[in-house]
Formats: sequence, C-alpha cells, structure tokens
Amino acid sequence: MSPRRCRRTLHRVARDRSRPARRTAPARLRHRPQPLHSHHQPRWLHLPATRSTRCALVGLAGGRYDHPNPPIRHPARRRPRRLPSRSRPLRPHHKPTPSHLRWNRLPHRLPPRHQIISVHPPHPRSPFDPAFRDSVNRIAPRFSPFAILLLAFALRVTALDSIPPGWRDDEVIETTVHAQLVLDGGRPLYFVQAEGHEPLYHYLSAGWIALVGRSLLSVRLISVFFGLLAVAAAHRLTRQLFGARPALLVALLLAVSFWTLMYSRVKIRHIAELPFALLAFSHLFRAINYQRSAISHQPSAISHQPLAISPLFTAKPSFRILHCSLFISLALYTYLAALSLFIIIAAFALYLLFTTYVLHLSTRPRIWPLFLSLALAAILYLPLANAIRNNAARLNIVGGPLAALREGNPQPLIENMIGTLAMFGGAGDNEALYNIPGRPVFNLVGFYFFLGGVIIAAARWRDPRYAFLLIWLVSGLAPGFASSPPASLGHTITALPAAYILAALPVHALSGQPSAISHQPSAISPYVTRHFSLLILHCSLFIAIALHDLPDYFFRWPALSEVRYLYKADLHAMAKTLRNEPPATYVLAGVLSKWDRVAFTLEGVQTESAPRWVNAEWAIVFPSQSARFLFTPADWQIDAPPQNAITIHFDNDLIFDGWTQRGRDVIAHWRMDPAYAAAEPDMGASVASPSFPAFAFLHLLDANGNFMAGSDRFDADAFTLQPGDRFLQRHSFDAPPGTYTLEVGLYDPITGERYLADDGRDAITLATITLP
Repeated sequence: MSPRRCRRTLHRVARDRSRPARRTAPARLRHRPQPLHSHHQPRWLHLPATRSTRCALVGLAGGRYDHPNPPIRHPARRRPRRLPSRSRPLRPHHKPTPSHLRWNRLPHRLPPRHQIISVHPPHPRSPFDPAFRDSVNRIAPRFSPFAILLLAFALRVTALDSIPPGWRDDEVIETTVHAQLVLDGGRPLYFVQAEGHEPLYHYLSAGWIALVGRSLLSVRLISVFFGLLAVAAAHRLTRQLFGARPALLVALLLAVSFWTLMYSRVKIRHIAELPFALLAFSHLFRAINYQRSAISHQPSAISHQPLAISPLFTAKPSFRILHCSLFISLALYTYLAALSLFIIIAAFALYLLFTTYVLHLSTRPRIWPLFLSLALAAILYLPLANAIRNNAARLNIVGGPLAALREGNPQPLIENMIGTLAMFGGAGDNEALYNIPGRPVFNLVGFYFFLGGVIIAAARWRDPRYAFLLIWLVSGLAPGFASSPPASLGHTITALPAAYILAALPVHALSGQPSAISHQPSAISPYVTRHFSLLILHCSLFIAIALHDLPDYFFRWPALSEVRYLYKADLHAMAKTLRNEPPATYVLAGVLSKWDRVAFTLEGVQTESAPRWVNAEWAIVFPSQSARFLFTPADWQIDAPPQNAITIHFDNDLIFDGWTQRGRDVIAHWRMDPAYAAAEPDMGASVASPSFPAFAFLHLLDANGNFMAGSDRFDADAFTLQPGDRFLQRHSFDAPPGTYTLEVGLYDPITGERYLADDGRDAITLATITLP
C-alpha cells in the first residue's frame, strides 16, 4: 500500500475516533481522543467503526487481533471470497501482514466499536509474535506426520526379533507353506492350508522373502511396512474428516497403541487389511463430494441447520468410485474380516438416504457412488468368495455362534456381543497369543476419552462424519460378535482406527469451542491460554495411552510364561547362541511339533544332519554319528546295552533290541533299520502336526493272559529319525504290585492296525517282570 493511502486511512481512523461511541468503554481503558500517526503505538486503542480501519490499525501497530470468536472457514465455500479493495487489511510495504489478518483468515463477525483490542508489538522471536506463529503453522503440519511415522517406525523395529520372543506357528506356516508355495510356482486363489487364507498378503510375502530371506527379523518387516501404511492412511482419513490436529493426534495414538504394535510386529496378514480399508473410506468420501468444510460449524452439540453436502471437488467421481472399489476388494483379498466393509458402506448409504429424504437434514448428496462402489467391489470379490465357499473350513471353525443361532440357540451370539463390547474398558481378549489375557484396549483415562467420543458422536449423529464413525465401530466389531473367541483383537481389527478416532474426538470438540477468557484483556494472550489448554489435553491422552500400552507390550506381555511357550522363546534364544557354532548334529528336547523343528531350521543354525527331537521326559535319541545334546540327560538316559537283550524286527523297519527295568518303569530299546524312512505327509487344512507312523505299546498280562495295564508311547520324532539311530523309550505302568507278563508291539495310531513281526505275530511276549 502506498504511503499516501496509509495517511488517508490514518486520518479516517482519527475521524472515526472523534465520534461518540455507541457504548462507553470501561473507565480504566478510557482516554482522550488524539491524532493517530503511523509511528504512534499506544497501549490501548478503541476499535474503529469500519472494517478497513480496524484491520489497518492492527496491521500498522504490528500487534495481534484478540477476537472473542476464532476465525472459521466459510461453511458453504471451499475458500472465502476475496474482500473488496476497500475492505482489505492494510499492508505497509515495510511490514508483512500477519497470517491471521490475511484476507482468507479474517473473521466473519467483527466485534462492535466499544470492544478493545491490544496492539502491543511482541518480541520478534517470541511465541507471541504472529510471524513466529505463522512460521510454526506453516512448518508443523508438513513435518509432524513424518515425525510421527519415524516414531512409529522406531517402535516397530526395536528388538523386532526378540519381541515377540520367538516364532509363532502362524508365522512359520505363512513363511514355509504359503509363501513357499508361491515361490515354488504355485498360484492359488485361495490357500486351503491352515484352515484357509486369503491370497494377497502371501503373494507379497513371497516376493519379500525372495528379496531379503527368511530370518525372523526380515519376514516381520512386511507387517512393519503395513503398520506404517495404516498409521499414514488413518492420518489421511482423519485429516479429511476432522482437520489436521485430530489427524496428528490419531496418528500418534496409533503409533504407540498396544493393539497396532501387536499386529505390526508379527508376520500375519491382519494388519495388511487396515491401509486398504482406510484408503477405501477416504476415496469414498471424495466420491460423494464430501469434506470437512461442507459441514455446518455450530457451537452446539447438535446442529439444527441442514448439512450442506455440496460438490466441492472437481475430480470426476468415477475415478474415486473405481479407487474405492479397488481398495475394498484388496482388503477382502487380504483378510476375511474385511467383509464388514460391505456392512459399513451399506449402513452409511442407508443413513444418508434417511437423513436426506425423511428427516431433510441435508441437501441431496451423491449417494449413488456408495452403491456403485459396493457393486463393483462385490463383482471383484466373487472369484474369491466362490473359492471360500468350496473350502469353508475356516468359516466352520470361527463361526460357531452363527451355527448355534441357525440351530435356534442365540445364547452364544449374545455372550459374544457382550464380551466384544466390553473389550474397550472391561475384559479384553483372553488369548495370550496377541494380548495379555483379559487386558482391555484402553486404560481408565483412555476409556473415558473413548466413551466421551462415543457420546459426542451419538449427540452429533446428524453430522455424517460422526454417524459414520459409529457405524464403522459397530460394524467393525461384527466379526467379533459372530466368531470365537469373543473380543478377539484380530477378528475386530477393522474397528481399530475408529476406536482411536473416537478417543480423540473430545479433544477435537473442545478445540472448537471459544475461550471463556478471550473477552477479557490480559497480559497473557488468549492464543497462548487456549492452545496451552489444548496441549494439556493432547498430552494427557497420549501419555495415558503410551504409559499403559508401551510397557505392557515391551515388558509385561513377553515375560508371560504362556507367551514364551507359544512363541518358542527358549528355542529361539538357544538358536541365537548356535548360529556361529560349527556344523553339528543336534538333539533337542521339546514339543514334538512339526512347526518347532521347522522354526529351528529357519534360525540359520549350521547342521551336519537333520536335528533329532525328543520329549526328554520320556525318551532320548542316540544318533548314528556323534551328536550334541542341547539338554541335560537324566540318569537313565545313558547309551548302554539293555539288561534283557532280544532282537525283534517289525515290518515298518523298526527293531526292538530289548528292555531294562528300573523300579516300576520299563526302558524299551529301539533301533532304526538301515532301510528306515518315514515320509511326512503334506499339510492339509488343519494346522495340527501329522501323527507319527507308529506307536509302541507295552502290556502287562496276568497269569491267565488277561490285560492288566499298558503304556502306549512314542516320544521321539519319527520324522527326524535316521537309519542307524537308537532311542530309549520309558514306559510307566499304573498297576498294583505283583508279577506280570510283558508284551510288546507296534501299531498305526491313525488306523489302529498293528505292525507284524518277522514271524507274523502282532504282539511279542517277552518275559515276566515284578513290579515293586
């Protein structure tokens, strides 16, 4: 603005100030009218009558405009109309206009003449300086999301191969069965192994394994990647609906929450659904031409004005519909619980129809993209749905309450609904695999914020944003209602972002209310007072959740004995110490499970031959070559000839070499024939380990040949035994003291058929023994 125009404006200010005010200002602020020049900066000034002079006064003085009502964006337009030339704020050439006085930041309601403004110029490097605040407001929204993603990344990769403390069976199966099937050239649309799995995650996992290998750290990184995408997508959707500050808070909560950390640090497909679902919602709102500025901003809890859902985006909705349908189908091809997306979008479409054509709460929005997105996603999902229908093992396992309801028993479904709804503040998931048994999602502070968010969303149900959150929460919990176990964090993972957005809603609602003390002049700026209060609320929620979730995940949960057993913690710790050892033949003690020995092979331990596995309480194996025992043998587990030697050859290439009696126990000596080979069957739909091909029995018979007691055991892993190996099997009998005849034999545990000895007998009578 030219100096001449500045002088004219200042003279107009002085003229307006000489006129009598409509109301009298407080006595302590009253002073005599005097000419105002550009170099005068009095402490207190009466606000001039016209808009231009008010803005010019503040702009020249370099102060701040303490308005009782904060500036808001216009509810009906994306950007307000530029003010006419006479109404624009004065911008001297030597001083830039503060950001809160620019034409697109001006309030729509200016205070009357008698109200007071403060025009004390602050220190240029002080937080009270508008230029300083303007620089922070420009930089913070750009770098804060990246800082939160860095925090989320750090929390997800810290001690990734130690927490969880080892290999879970699901991780082993997805690495060595599903991904390996793809690497071997298979291209299944639906993986029938392990009760049925959707394909997308396993194809991506196979490509990742081909690049980085199959170590525990490397295979978990793919879930870390999807966890970061979920945080970023939640920030995008929340910013689109509620603005930048709630989006940052939600992203921060998701970065530190126990729920997201749990599924972002294990190699299972659950977390991969969230980015696709969140991006589908984001494109869905863009397809119906809906955004935050289209909502009527009213200070009351329930706005009685019609909600204007107007066309605010110039992009064609067809592209948004295609993107939404694509992301819905990707979520469905990732995890079965994504079927709840159909329920969410259909219920939201019915809500918009009801509020538009029945209650007339909004102008006619575009609802047809909702139904078209659902139709396209259903068409894309049809091939996988047909494959699942033909292999419905998974539905039969987890859909117990629905099966009971079809039989006329609603009790399991009602119990599941109550248990699932209580997971946020009452009793949570009881599975130690992915939770501290019974631990709720939120602690007391977080639950109060979550409950407040639910109440706010219910009170503002006329606003489609809040109604959508409630629909999302309830529909996302639907898989938990219809499956077992109740309150499962995995089955209800679709509702995870909605829960944390609702927890952040009370902070967002309070941030939209004007400050109660902004009408009073004070040495402390209302900007500082209001934003300091909001900072306290943000920090309270974040600290409450972080102090509750981070110690629980990184310290309490991994230390549980049940968790260490389920994740094979001892095996993983032992394998770490053997990675730098020279090759050897190992004998390990543990659960005789296929997934334990497969997990050991994934640890990168060098071996001369396949490790042997035994249940050390009942058996021990002596390999044909020198071996290293990774447990301490008992006193009876010695490599010595039997007390009663005998050789019996069975037709499955197992040789019985005799027995040794130790008190009430009998130690059977077995040897593998050079032709011995036990072929392990391929994995079917069940995750259970296949049964061993043979079980050994020892029977005690009385003098008349009647059965008195028996012991059927085979506690060496038959699929790891090699030709020439010898193993000892301990049998214990529950029989009264006395003399008995000992009988030995082998049988198939699946069919019950006995194996025959060389002489054709299926049971060999050995000798008499006396039990003390």
